[in-house]
Amino acid sequence: MSDIFPPRPLPRDDVAELAAATVRPDFASHLLSYIRAAAEIANFGTFYVADMSRPAPVLSIWAGEMSGYWFNRNASTILKDDRLMQSILQRIRAAEGSGLVIERWRPSPDDPISPIYARDQVIERVTVSSLNDRVGFQSFFLRGEKSGWFSDQEMQRLQQILPLAHELIGLRHRIVGAAAIGQAASARASTLREQDAGPFGTLTPREAEVCDLGVQGLSVAGTALELGVSENTIRTLRRRAYGKLGVHSSTQIATLILNARG
Repeated sequence: MSDIFPPRPLPRDDVAELAAATVRPDFASHLLSYIRAAAEIANFGTFYVADMSRPAPVLSIWAGEMSGYWFNRNASTILKDDRLMQSILQRIRAAEGSGLVIERWRPSPDDPISPIYARDQVIERVTVSSLNDRVGFQSFFLRGEKSGWFSDQEMQRLQQILPLAHELIGLRHRIVGAAAIGQAASARASTLREQDAGPFGTLTPREAEVCDLGVQGLSVAGTALELGVSENTIRTLRRRAYGKLGVHSSTQIATLILNARG
C-alpha cells in the first residue's frame, strides 16, 4: 500500500530561485534583478579567462539597459587596449589565494575607459574578481549617472550578495558554457544575416560564411582551405565581420548567435 499526495509547488526563496536559474538562457537577467534589490545597477557583465597562463579574456555574460551589440562593442574596444586589458588581468591575479576581491572604482578623466563610460553615462563601477585553477573571472557592475553615487548602505548590501552572485556566474559557466558554445556552433550567422537580425544583417554573405566556420572551430588556415581562398583573405573577412558585430573572437560570435536566437 502506498500513499500519493497531491502535487505542491516547490518552495523557493530568492536565492534558491536564482540558483535554479543558472541553467536557463535568461540567467543573466535573473541575476541582475536579484542584485538590483540591493542597489540600482544599470548594466553588468563578466570577463572570462579560460587559462590565466595564456590570458585571452572574453565577455561571456551580460545584462542590463545596454544592448548586446554595445556590450560586445565596448568589450572589443577594452580588450584591444593593452592598458585596459592588463587592468582586468591584474585584478584577477590579485584575487589568487584570497577567494575573491571586491573593488569600488570611479574612473579618472584621463583613464582610457572614461570616454566609454561618459558616452554610456556610467559614473561608478564595482568589480568582483576571482582566480581558481588558472581560470579567472571578473564581474563588473555599472552604476548609471541617473542613480548617483552608491550610498554606504548600498555598498554594504552589495558586499553581502556579490560573492554569491559571482559564484553563480562561475557555476553557470561550468554547467552550460561548453554546451552553449556547442549549440551556437550548430546555428548559422548566415541565416541571421538573411533574416536581417541585428548586426548580422550588415554582414556580406562571405563574411557570414567565415563567421560560421570560425564558430565551428576552424582556424584561419582551415577556413581558407574550406573556401578555396588565401589566408590573408580570411583574415580580412574576419576583421571586417568582427568590426561590424562589435566582437573580437568566435566565442563572442557564438554568444551573439545564441542571444539572437532568443
